[in-house]
Amino acid sequence: MVNEFYKQINPQTVMRLWVYFCIVLMTFLQLFFTESIYNREALFSQPWRLWTAHWVHLGVWHWVLNAAALALLPEIFLRISWKHFLILWVMLPPLLSLALWFYLPNLLMYAGLSGVLHGLYLAIAMSAIVGASDGERRIGWIVLAGLLAKVGWEAYRGMSQTAELIGAPVILQAHQWGAVVGLFVWMLIWFVSKYTGKRTE
Repeated sequence: MVNEFYKQINPQTVMRLWVYFCIVLMTFLQLFFTESIYNREALFSQPWRLWTAHWVHLGVWHWVLNAAALALLPEIFLRISWKHFLILWVMLPPLLSLALWFYLPNLLMYAGLSGVLHGLYLAIAMSAIVGASDGERRIGWIVLAGLLAKVGWEAYRGMSQTAELIGAPVILQAHQWGAVVGLFVWMLIWFVSKYTGKRTE
């Protein structure tokens, strides 16, 4: 019955609705900011932080920037699958949290969607490159090139101009690891869909 409901709605509209739901979720979680942020000491005793750390923000501008970037996804990738998006939305946060825990032992606190956004954009761009129409493929290449250039420039400069706007330091390694985790999850999805014959559409 649910599948029939979704089939009657434009796929892009469904995708937009899910994105808007995620933005509302991020807004709601701000009410529980302290209990939601990445806290290295409490990460495994309070495992929900593996997810929620990336869904809360340090302030209004921090939230606005990331919510806007998230809202742009269905406008850039017109044929994106909402199922694909939800898989990434659920898988990327805990994997990125674990990467931060293992590779950044001095990072005690963290909050924000930017690392996950890098993973989302990379994974969806890769999906567009390998499995979409020519138009979507071109968009995928443009987004991928822009994302890699951004991450490379930040690594070279060692800073982000966003820090002044949000009033807090930007953890550039979260962007880098977000992209790495996004590539890993995309490869996993691609492998499963290729060898099981199932697609996340």
